[in-house]
Amino acid sequence: MHNPAEQKMVGPTSQKEFEDCTFEWLYWPQAHQPYSPDTVEYIKSLDAERDIELLKFHGWDLPPQCARNLRISTMLLKKGVERALTPFAIGSIMCRETVKKEAVIEQIIEEAQEAELPGISEAAFLQTLSSIMDRRLDELFP
Repeated sequence: MHNPAEQKMVGPTSQKEFEDCTFEWLYWPQAHQPYSPDTVEYIKSLDAERDIELLKFHGWDLPPQCARNLRISTMLLKKGVERALTPFAIGSIMCRETVKKEAVIEQIIEEAQEAELPGISEAAFLQTLSSIMDRRLDELFP
């Protein structure tokens, strides 16, 4: 189990960090429609590492937690598109249904953190998280 200071650096896992997470577009009718082929191709081309480097090039040095969140959200978006999920389905994974019920993404991150060995690299952590995310997506969207 991580202490709270370590958890803050590893990922957003506390209620306070996610209770306000909502996307207004989840309530738009088009959020229930599949992505267009052009949008799917664009999403497939996304590369979080390239985006992080581009931000650094332009003077934006992302804190490690922000970089991790970008990697995780990009991973979720790409995996969701691979499974033909709608924007609503993907966005719902990131948002809590209620203030007290963790979002699915929080559960995935927490499970990856619990499986994490001390001193594990970011790449190894993300690989573990990716496997857990695949399993959870397969459970949610068989």
